Amino acid sequence: MAPTLVDSVSRRSQLITAAVVVALGLLVAFMVDVHPESLRIPAWVAYVAASAFVFAGLCLLASAITMTYRLQRWLGVAVTVSLFVVCAWVAFGPGQRECSVSLPFVKSITGDAISRGAFGIGAILMGLFLLLVLRRAFADRSVG
Repeated sequence: MAPTLVDSVSRRSQLITAAVVVALGLLVAFMVDVHPESLRIPAWVAYVAASAFVFAGLCLLASAITMTYRLQRWLGVAVTVSLFVVCAWVAFGPGQRECSVSLPFVKSITGDAISRGAFGIGAILMGLFLLLVLRRAFADRSVG
């Protein structure tokens, strides 16, 4: 089997990156808990978004300390579910949506239809990706 990019990254670098990513997710969750009045979304949506970072960091950690790909695959499923839920809530949840758009030399606020449309496309793509990662997680039971 050909070495991958992950194979070429040192174990120490993976552990440090994993710790930083998990810490960032936990910090976001802590800030949601400390200052819920600052949110423009329900707290549960912010917690789900923060959990994507925690699961991604745990996936990196699993890669660094174990030789099993099964745990990594299921943590990858958890990351994908987290991202899908956030996209789906923005696209299909109740209430008005406004998103800021920032391009070089252009900064704007988009309306409800454009925000929901963009996140709707994202939700569809994340849903398809979720089906793929679930298929892979269930399909290959022989590896690690």
